[in-house]
Amino acid sequence: MLNYQVITSRGKPRFAVVEYHAFMKLLEQVENRKRNMAVPKPSRLRKEPSARELTRLMRSSPIRGWRLFRNMTQSELADKTGLKQTHVSLMEANKIKPRKNTLSKLAEALSCDIDDLTSRHS
Repeated sequence: MLNYQVITSRGKPRFAVVEYHAFMKLLEQVENRKRNMAVPKPSRLRKEPSARELTRLMRSSPIRGWRLFRNMTQSELADKTGLKQTHVSLMEANKIKPRKNTLSKLAEALSCDIDDLTSRHS
């Protein structure tokens, strides 16, 4: 049970006074709700698209498609893989072909298979 006192001014409630530990508990609950509302929970029914579907939908490289699907920037992907952002950009633009080791790092960072990153939309 929450113990509180209401302070009125001109006949209207203005403040509610609660014990400090109760206030901290309420504040934590509000913060948790804000966090839960700010981060949408993924739908259980949502299936991950294939690289071909991503490429067709986004008319881009599979690397770019998976990066966008994961809601990542090029800089974030570069940080996760230890690459430079310009390197990620060149791979997405199909200006350079990534090596197998690089593809492995990209696949891990994007939570997909290497084959998903090498598929081309025909």
